[in-house]
Amino acid sequence: MLRKLSRRNALRQMRDYAVYLLTLILSVTLMYSFHLLVFSEEIKAILGEWSMMPFIIIFISVIIVLILGRLVSYITEFIFRKRSREFGTYMMLGIENREIAGMFARESITIGAAAWLAGLVGGTYFYQILKAMVMHLFLRPFHMGLEFSWGAFCLTSVYLVCIFWLSGRKVKKKVMAVSIRELLSMDAENEKAPLKNKKQKRILFLLSLLALLLGCCSFGALLYCEISNDAGGAAALFGLSMIVLSVFGLFMSFPVVLEQKLNKVKWKYRGRNLVLGRIYSGKIRNLSLTFASVSILFLLVFLAVSLGLFFNRRVDGRVNETAFDFAVGSLYGQKNLQPFKEYVQKEIPEAATADYQVYTSGRRDFGAYFSTENMGKFMAFSHMDAMENDCYMAMSVYKELRDMLGMEKVNLEEDKYYMHCSGFAKEKLERYADTRALTGSGRSIPAGTDREKDAALSFGGAFTGAFFQQEFFGNGSYYLLIVPDRVAKNMQVIEELYVGVAPKELSMEVYKGIAAIAWENQMHVTGKAEIRESGASIVMSLSFPLFYLAFILLAAAATIMTVQILSDLEQERQQFRILQECGMDKAEQRKILQRYFAVYYSFPVLPAAVGGAAVYMAITGSVNWDAYQGMTLVGFGEGIGILGVTAGVFFSIYLVYCLSAYISFKKAVL
Repeated sequence: MLRKLSRRNALRQMRDYAVYLLTLILSVTLMYSFHLLVFSEEIKAILGEWSMMPFIIIFISVIIVLILGRLVSYITEFIFRKRSREFGTYMMLGIENREIAGMFARESITIGAAAWLAGLVGGTYFYQILKAMVMHLFLRPFHMGLEFSWGAFCLTSVYLVCIFWLSGRKVKKKVMAVSIRELLSMDAENEKAPLKNKKQKRILFLLSLLALLLGCCSFGALLYCEISNDAGGAAALFGLSMIVLSVFGLFMSFPVVLEQKLNKVKWKYRGRNLVLGRIYSGKIRNLSLTFASVSILFLLVFLAVSLGLFFNRRVDGRVNETAFDFAVGSLYGQKNLQPFKEYVQKEIPEAATADYQVYTSGRRDFGAYFSTENMGKFMAFSHMDAMENDCYMAMSVYKELRDMLGMEKVNLEEDKYYMHCSGFAKEKLERYADTRALTGSGRSIPAGTDREKDAALSFGGAFTGAFFQQEFFGNGSYYLLIVPDRVAKNMQVIEELYVGVAPKELSMEVYKGIAAIAWENQMHVTGKAEIRESGASIVMSLSFPLFYLAFILLAAAATIMTVQILSDLEQERQQFRILQECGMDKAEQRKILQRYFAVYYSFPVLPAAVGGAAVYMAITGSVNWDAYQGMTLVGFGEGIGILGVTAGVFFSIYLVYCLSAYISFKKAVL
């Protein structure tokens, strides 16, 4: 009889807590699909044996097991409290605690088994989407086909068993020790407030706002001020601590602030404030710690999604900045480039190629200004030592390379010098170049001196665009001075290069052939294929796990919010029935319900969004991570754009939970 009762109750839970079941199914779907990535031989062949992606995915999965274990435990305890009177009745009928615990455990196992089976099916198909994304990143052909992996199957199953074991063990202990009296009063229990004194809570509210401001200011200082590495780490830790503490403080103290507002007659009777204030204050007073925990989860979601997008956008950007499909460099022109020319003519005869020299005056006037003029406090150079000096290129070579890259034609005057630099550096370098002139030997002198005597070249302007300036070697370190051919001939050759542009991006096989020659001849080589492979590997190792973690965190937090708002439908139905008896029509009740849901679902998001934006902008607002050089300045606008996309991704998922809860709530109470 108890087994039959367990099956009936499990089906009822699936119906009443459909959002919870859906979250479990989606979690298993993601878990199994990412495990298929880890165990896929095809993906392993692309990533290589040294890829960190499998270890990161498994590490994230362990974290997710703990998160889902806590979610399942929370929801299971919540369901147990709501059904405590039912279990109390069973106990009064003579059913022992051990049998009640076994019955409740079977219900949880039934729900877990349903989520497991549905998740395995969903994960098999979702893996195809992940695989297609991987193939697109690495420019590999994608072939649709259902796959099965015993490793992924067993690992997912073990994780799911751990999740329900973590939650079941705790609930079983509670059921075994509970009495009939406790069961009959359990559904009326609420969270215990850490602070009960109203004055203390008002002070806590003000201190929480101050802590949030201090946290944001700390990250703002990291973004705009010059801070040493040690001080920067301390400031980041302090800022993050302040934001986390402020979130908990705000939710624990806000009910008193709202109650104080309700005591003000003018505010209380304005519009729908009275009804909404009473409904919401009753809800948040009992769930302040839950709301604070949900807000922290949302903060982690914002960071995970925004950082994942940040890394994802670096791949195409780095490939475009490389400019050439392949580039081979010889420091001071000491090595012979002929073997590369012969290989390219044989393997890719359709490629447009050029060999040329980059020169130096032996001075570092522009470089010294570039590294000290506040171009980005996190900027780091990892070019060759010789590249730290100012680099020069002949005008004829510059025009040839622009034509090869399909860039706009430029008119260069023989009595001027020009500059090609990264976009972020253009404004400040132009300002400096306007104050400098070049002699016939390329030496920099202050503008306005005896130009005729020194045959000085005045500054003619700066150009931007992808021009192979952000690699270990290439056309200068973020900037390059363009001078007449007669001036370049008087300078020292710092580097000889052989570059090419193919009709379509080279495959890794062709690139490895060029790289093999470079390895034998102790020369430097790079290209779009190699940059894409390294960039895509970074995305696979960072962005994919971050998105994986973010969705689980968001689903867990949204599930808690949804289950809580649907937990007291009978009480809410009574409240709205009273409003109807007082003469409020259905249209007005719907407006109150909509406002209630808007406030309920948005309130935990607000502090998380503010804190997450501050942390994200401090991390990425002033820096850009590339394959070789670590960090360089990027625009504030790009960071804002990524935050906008993050908000879109977040709310596109979050609103699904909100709308589903609203439809269920509206159907039940109106």
